[in-house]
Amino acid sequence: MKTLNHLIRDYTTLLQHGEIQLAYKGILDFMGKLRADFQKSFPEHEISGLYQGYMDMSYFSIFPHPLKEKGLKIALVYWHEKNQFEVWLSARNRRLAKQFEAILGETPLQGVTTFHDSTNLDAIVESVLVTTPDFEKPDDLVAALEQGTERFIKSVSKLIHD
Repeated sequence: MKTLNHLIRDYTTLLQHGEIQLAYKGILDFMGKLRADFQKSFPEHEISGLYQGYMDMSYFSIFPHPLKEKGLKIALVYWHEKNQFEVWLSARNRRLAKQFEAILGETPLQGVTTFHDSTNLDAIVESVLVTTPDFEKPDDLVAALEQGTERFIKSVSKLIHD
């Protein structure tokens, strides 16, 4: 295992090439524009600020009112290491998350493929939206993310309210 000093030297060397900064800035710029687009496309939902992350994940939360009333929210997440977008159902606290895990763990969401990574304490249930995002076609990517997120929200909402 490398020491922290060795890891930082490797990190510094990679930063000196300049590409990591450009990629990270490009991702965050896209996420900021995506968030703004969600605010315009879904004015009925509250949208949080952008969490930039520690180069692990970047996300913003969506609060559909019927879910928010139950202490739930939707997170639109970009996983940096996986280079993929996911959408998660999350709760305002872990106790509430466990309650909804018990409900949702037995029932699949209609029209949405889901999974739950037991090491992900921030999500009740997750769904992959885009596995190989094409940032060169931002309009197509935004459309795919909006459609997938909307389908996920509708499916979760239906299950929670039935």
